Amino acid sequence: MILFFLIVISLLQFALYFLNNKYKNKVPDFVIFLLVLACYFFIFPRLFYPEPRTDGINCGMPILGIILGFWIFGTIAGIATHLIWKLKKRKTQQNL
Repeated sequence: MILFFLIVISLLQFALYFLNNKYKNKVPDFVIFLLVLACYFFIFPRLFYPEPRTDGINCGMPILGIILGFWIFGTIAGIATHLIWKLKKRKTQQNL
């Protein structure tokens, strides 16, 4: 489920780059990258937290795994998407 979520967010990041390139008022690409990276660090992990148990014994290890997974794999996915976009953009500019 988390891997599918990372792929969807990478596709959305790529779509944001494409839409940003298409319109006249442009935001620098690194701002989009930093926004997505901040979401990987602070917003997206909270969506996958397990429900607290009713007996009062709540271990933090699943939450730690989810946070570290998003930090590590989200950062890798964000950087890879950003680099692929930059390489694609550079290659299309060279062909013009």
